[in-house]
Amino acid sequence: MIALSATDVRVCEACWNAPVTAARHTSTGRDLLCEECVEGDYPRRVDLFPPFGIYGLTPRKVLNDGKHGSGHPKTPPNPGPPLPNPPPAPSPRGTPPV
Repeated sequence: MIALSATDVRVCEACWNAPVTAARHTSTGRDLLCEECVEGDYPRRVDLFPPFGIYGLTPRKVLNDGKHGSGHPKTPPNPGPPLPNPPPAPSPRGTPPV
């Protein structure tokens, strides 16, 4: 059995079924796997905590998608109809809003 820290996963990162019993050291870090997955040389199924914390989110996507970049906020592509002016009167007490 290997020593696991409080933040390590307890379930195999390849099959997600068996408990972790081995660690495979790679160029990108450490894979926590069960014996069967280590012997079969199975890859991890996902990276749980990549550098940006969200699977598949890369610096290029963050900086170039128009939502997370710097600058002034942009209006949505279709803001919808304008709000009524004057606003409608509130519904009477005890009735659902209209």
